[in-house]
Amino acid sequence: MTDSDQTVLDALVRELLLERTQDLDAPRVAAFVDGWGSALRLLERSDLLLPGAPPAIHTAIRELLEQLRDARDRALEDDDL
Repeated sequence: MTDSDQTVLDALVRELLLERTQDLDAPRVAAFVDGWGSALRLLERSDLLLPGAPPAIHTAIRELLEQLRDARDRALEDDDL
């Protein structure tokens, strides 16, 4: 992943994960974050979602999930948010 790609992914994660929770109360934030985590866990099971897919597809999905988690972690560690 290039630095430019990482910057775009970081911005997207901030928008889709953090900025959408700004005006929510605690129970709604918890539900939103739980839903986000559930979606990532669902994608972890690409073997079940795409059983006939070539190994390269499963590898690409695992790499994407890792990049999404890294972007999420960077966003959550940012004290400016």
